[in-house]
Amino acid sequence: MNRPLRLITRTSRALLSPVRAYHPASASPETRSRTPECGSTLLTEPPAARTRTSPVPSWRVVQSSLLSLVESRVRSDWWDSSSPLFLRFGDLIDSKLCRHLIRRCTGQSKHLHSVFVFIHMQRVGVRPDSFTFAPVLKSVARLCLQEMGRSVHAYVAKANFGGDVYVGTSLVNFYSSCLLMGDAHKVFDEMGERNSVSWNALITGYTHNRKFVEALDLFRDMQADGVEPTEVTMVGVLSACAHLGALSLGKWIHEYIDCHGLRLNEFLGTALVDMYAKCGAVMEMEKGFMAMRVKNVYTWNVLISGFAMNGCGEAALQAFSRMIMENLKPDGVTFLGILCACCHEGLVDEGKRYFRIMKEEFGLCPGLEHYGCMVDLLGQAGLFSETLCIIQKMDLKPDPIIWRTLLGACRTHRNVPLGRYAARKLLELEPTNAENYVLLSNIYAQDSMWDEIAKLRAVMNQKGIAKVAGCSSIEIGNAVYEFIAADCLKPEVCDLLEDIRKELKQVGYAANTGLALYDIQEEEKESSVAFHSEKIALAFGLTKSPPGSTIRIVKNLRVCQDCHVFFKLVSLLYKREISLRDRNQFHHFAGGSCSCRDHW
Repeated sequence: MNRPLRLITRTSRALLSPVRAYHPASASPETRSRTPECGSTLLTEPPAARTRTSPVPSWRVVQSSLLSLVESRVRSDWWDSSSPLFLRFGDLIDSKLCRHLIRRCTGQSKHLHSVFVFIHMQRVGVRPDSFTFAPVLKSVARLCLQEMGRSVHAYVAKANFGGDVYVGTSLVNFYSSCLLMGDAHKVFDEMGERNSVSWNALITGYTHNRKFVEALDLFRDMQADGVEPTEVTMVGVLSACAHLGALSLGKWIHEYIDCHGLRLNEFLGTALVDMYAKCGAVMEMEKGFMAMRVKNVYTWNVLISGFAMNGCGEAALQAFSRMIMENLKPDGVTFLGILCACCHEGLVDEGKRYFRIMKEEFGLCPGLEHYGCMVDLLGQAGLFSETLCIIQKMDLKPDPIIWRTLLGACRTHRNVPLGRYAARKLLELEPTNAENYVLLSNIYAQDSMWDEIAKLRAVMNQKGIAKVAGCSSIEIGNAVYEFIAADCLKPEVCDLLEDIRKELKQVGYAANTGLALYDIQEEEKESSVAFHSEKIALAFGLTKSPPGSTIRIVKNLRVCQDCHVFFKLVSLLYKREISLRDRNQFHHFAGGSCSCRDHW
């Protein structure tokens, strides 16, 4: 029993050297040992030696030894050696060995090595099987090798693997990861067989590429095809609902999860809490959090950030204390949520304290996001000396977000000299970002510096820089509607907007045209702010939503001062609660006031 084991060990050691068959001069071709599976020459000893020992182990036993050897070498970073072991396998290479090696390399994030093995397979003429393509395409996607991925796709088509559901799903994942959603959807459409994993791959791809409406449309197609959604499906769809503010659909998905007994694991539970947070449903967010049996640090981070963005700063700080009592160690994302809560609430002293203990008590180094929160906190409080001090003492080089945050604070406090300084730093880093020019022009407009605005507009025209259009979305009856600023409107919406403006003027509303273009008449200035996208969405919501229901709107940009006042007065006169999520935070309007307390 022991002799075959010695032969196996000897064979494994021999693999450390280039594989060569032993052929003495007197040996004939008939004496050469060949393996039935691969038909290639196996490492052998002279015939006389074979007669004195046990038979050479079978190909299956040798391959098992190879796989064990590969397993140990992959774990020990053997690719770093100057002569990789894999190249010395010679004729012993087959699809099973290569597939195993590729999967191990991909699983350990050695993506370049995974691609190398696949290329070497082609060189030695080894045909991959259908299970080889998934890890290879994953590695190719991680390395952003689009042309390599297309070559693999061409090989799949040539080798007639296109009908394999797993290969097709891997291609969908690859194109989605490379931001090529058109190609991903084309592969999906051409698949003869599709399962829930295939649908999940495309839905998740649309979500990761921020095409949330398409993700929801695909989810409806999935239901129409009679494919049962899984926990992975729900995570992707809930993420889309969260970004679009589609609360009704999100609630329906929550009911579906409960009715069909889907497991509310950490991933699905966290996605559910995040959806409620980003839809402004704070009570439902807390209920979803409490319903989770197992909560990790990511779940707590979503809860804390949810409280922060919805203007519940004290609740965010209390959640942080509860998290510490649960013996969970906070990470950088946790403190980012805490600092955001302090920013939205204007809690300067508390923000300073948490920024200090982040490093002193928990050993976490602040990142650019944390410094950005401190710049926002101090800048919005008008503490510009402290703001500049913290920027100068940063361990990291200030990025555009730091300077843009300071520029926004200068606009709030009409600090033109410091605003110019921040804008100069900002434009050095981002000379083609339209938002930077808009912020600086707003500062100039507040002080009627029209000549400076004209210079900025000339620079923008010269560089071909255009403002980002405001876009707002609203959910009505499980459908999401999007509106662009100054969009073509239905007559009923136009008429309602005009009626609202007339009613608001009777209670003292006057359009804030201070930031409108300076070279147009006052009537045109009022018209330019009258059709901002959030106002259009609000008028649409008033006409289409049930009386007394909350109107929920999501905007891609920061809400302007005029729209903020407009929404407060509408909530008072029409007795409607309005939830507006702009790029920075939530604004919950009710009874003529806003949850942000005019601090945004």
